[in-house]
Amino acid sequence: MKAAGGGDTLRLFVAGDLPDEMRRAVEAWQCRAFVGREGLRLNHALHITLAFLGSVAAVRVPELTEALSQVRVRPCRVKVTEPVFLPVRGAKRVVALQLESRDGELTRLQADVADALAGTGLFKAQARPWLPHLTVARYRRPGHPFSLQNVNIPGSCVVRVVLYSSLLERAGAVHTPLATFSAS
Repeated sequence: MKAAGGGDTLRLFVAGDLPDEMRRAVEAWQCRAFVGREGLRLNHALHITLAFLGSVAAVRVPELTEALSQVRVRPCRVKVTEPVFLPVRGAKRVVALQLESRDGELTRLQADVADALAGTGLFKAQARPWLPHLTVARYRRPGHPFSLQNVNIPGSCVVRVVLYSSLLERAGAVHTPLATFSAS
């Protein structure tokens, strides 16, 4: 993609990475929960989106990396609470697992990331409150909620934040890590 000034652009977002054991547990649940469900595409790129920047000039990546390096990433214990269908109002496009953390640690991390990115002028927080979740499936066309049972996924600890580039492909998005920020 080309930016207005002629340079390349990247589709960027910042996410909390899931530890392998939690990722495997969610993937196993996905296989059980969505067997035989038509019209859904499973999301195998599991992560907790903290901020979506959209299209950004590639030359600005070092500035974003510097801003994110100022965020103090602390280990953040998260647990899955319940499945949700998004958006809350209107035709559903996403099936997600809502997340919860002790003392709002995850929400604080997201706010710190958003504040750091806002300082670059490349990110503006949404007006609605942030909803901590994992997107587990997407409807091919808007769909309807259905019953999801046995969401028994053990909690785990998010220990790193990653700046990703996302390339949209026919088979789904391909995410490439550009910078990683580990918990201290």
